[in-house]
Amino acid sequence: MPTRDEICSVIDSYVKHLGDHDVDQLMSLFAADAVQHEPLGVQTFRGIDEIRAFGTGNAKVAFTVSRYSPITVTGRFAAMQLRVQREGMPDFLSTDLFEFGDDGKIVSLSVVLDPKAQV
Repeated sequence: MPTRDEICSVIDSYVKHLGDHDVDQLMSLFAADAVQHEPLGVQTFRGIDEIRAFGTGNAKVAFTVSRYSPITVTGRFAAMQLRVQREGMPDFLSTDLFEFGDDGKIVSLSVVLDPKAQV
């Protein structure tokens, strides 16, 4: 199981690559059979190919992100909040919930988007 420091490092890389719109580097953080729920309860992407397709489309949207909260870790699970900024919209928060495999790769990501949770 990855350590807290390893998990925090992967999440910091996730935030960086998401903000840079670097899909290849972002995908390198996920397990081949990962699952991404974004937004949670609305869409689910299964496997790296579906997650990559979603990430590629998402990278075409002009936005920036920054970590808004500390990273909280319990065992192989972690959570943090992102500040999302898009021109023409008020800044809002997203809460991202991660599960990691023994190799330190993301095996599950659930994104709770709430444009009404304005910063």
